[in-house]
Amino acid sequence: MLKKFSLRNFKNFKDELVLDLSKVNNYEFSTMAIRNKIVKVALIYGENASGKSNLGYGLFDIILHLTDKEKNLYFYRLYGNLEQNQDTEFSYEFEFDEGTLLYRYRKKSAQELLEENIWINGELVLQYDYKQHKGMVLLEGAQSLNTDLTEKNISFVKYVFNNTVLTVNPTNIIFRKFMNFVDNMLWFSSLEKNEYQGYLNGSEKLSQGIIERGKVKDFQNFLGRLGIHYELIAKELEGEKQLFCRFGEREVNFYSVASRGTCSLILFYYWLIQLEAVSLVFIDEFDAFYHDNLALAVVEELLKLPDTQSILTTHNTDIMTNDLLRPDCYMRIQNGQIKSFSEATKKELRKAHNLQKMYNAGAFDD
Repeated sequence: MLKKFSLRNFKNFKDELVLDLSKVNNYEFSTMAIRNKIVKVALIYGENASGKSNLGYGLFDIILHLTDKEKNLYFYRLYGNLEQNQDTEFSYEFEFDEGTLLYRYRKKSAQELLEENIWINGELVLQYDYKQHKGMVLLEGAQSLNTDLTEKNISFVKYVFNNTVLTVNPTNIIFRKFMNFVDNMLWFSSLEKNEYQGYLNGSEKLSQGIIERGKVKDFQNFLGRLGIHYELIAKELEGEKQLFCRFGEREVNFYSVASRGTCSLILFYYWLIQLEAVSLVFIDEFDAFYHDNLALAVVEELLKLPDTQSILTTHNTDIMTNDLLRPDCYMRIQNGQIKSFSEATKKELRKAHNLQKMYNAGAFDD
């Protein structure tokens, strides 16, 4: 799991921003939101322009050079902070069964690496300087690898992973788990259209994806649990598989009767049926078109996933309750910093506390 992430000089973040998912408390409620003393499901609040979306873009910068999965370079046009002319820095700390991996790198732009470093269980095992074109790797099985990437525009970490047969040992297992984790990260937004980064490649129509995975009835039941009752059927028109709703003897295209909120739900469901294989999902403005009950239900669906870490951004304080998550899982981004509610106050928070009232009263302000 991702334990800690930080960045510096990225978009609106001039100074270091730290997202520490390991600062958890010993709450005895909403325990499904925590796994191995790391936040598994987090909700991040913040005013407009506070940097919630930029946090997601920064977190997923790692997939730009370590994976061949879908990426949207449009998000990274304005890269470094405009107030200063310095390199952009990223740091990721992961926790696996075998130990920890710390990955740090610097960039000049979204596609120009300057330096990469990896520590596994505290030992520096890989580094590369792109200005001097010098690197080293201490992973067993990579000793004979050519470390000069002068003619290659590629991440050294990715180069090592793709061009070596590493010995099976705890250190290399951690390295492989790290690469697999990054390869299975997913970012998506439900604001306007099916924009995503990571996990897959290419585009697929939502209805077609649900139909081809044999999930039409399951999607119908999913909507039913949320109080939306449609009889769904799959039809093929002009070679394209589409979802239709049946009303007695009439059959109508799903999108012609679905509200914006229901259309947003089909997007969430499309990804939900794939999330068991996703390591970390970041959903920007996850409940933009949802009623409160739908927003609660979506978070509850994510809590059921045992191995998927979820980070969601939202403005909706009506779902800010200890019955759903807990104070160390609710976070606020403000003035270039992220703090959980439990970290932002000296008050001992209990399950009976009304977090929404406290938030609106400024109890968690800097």
